[in-house]
Amino acid sequence: MLPREKYLERGIDSLSDMELIAIIIGSGIKGHDFMSVSRSVVYRIRKSIKKNGYVDIKDIVDILGIGLATAMKILSGIELGRRLYDLGSKEKTTVSNSQEAYYLLKGMGSKKQEYIVGLFLNSRFELLEQRTLAIGTVDGAGLLPRDVIIPALELNASSVILAHNHPSGDPLPSDEDFAVTERVVKALDLVGMKLLDHMVIGRESWKSIG
Repeated sequence: MLPREKYLERGIDSLSDMELIAIIIGSGIKGHDFMSVSRSVVYRIRKSIKKNGYVDIKDIVDILGIGLATAMKILSGIELGRRLYDLGSKEKTTVSNSQEAYYLLKGMGSKKQEYIVGLFLNSRFELLEQRTLAIGTVDGAGLLPRDVIIPALELNASSVILAHNHPSGDPLPSDEDFAVTERVVKALDLVGMKLLDHMVIGRESWKSIG
């Protein structure tokens, strides 16, 4: 029985992870058995999550039969499910200090590009949203104060924790890291919000810029 037929007859709970992926990619893979491709995708996703704590598009785009568009569909489906699940979750994630933030973000330490991520919190330090604000190269990523203020206002946040990784693996803050932090602190202060911390995440540890 094909995954779509199984879905209609028995419901979504009856589908395996491989069958769920097969429905997403459908039959749009010419010359390849989409069930075999789905098996490879599930294996690669599980391996990446176990190793890094996240899945990057580069982890699956090189699978035979998976192109960039299909890889984007798969990861978009995963991300949409995560966001909707978070909206419906009764238990809120609380991030009241840098150590708790590091627990959420430590997977950034193994990324090959610099990512800048914001944790947007309400007045009770409940996580409203985790958002990637900028992606750079191995040499860095630029961040302007408006990149933080706009989503903070959109989410009606009370405070923000910023974090970025150093692809070198060394979490020691640079002079530019301190300068960016100072600019963001001043900008958030103008709109009545607070930057709780700006963290630099390395391969095995992190440093606080303040």
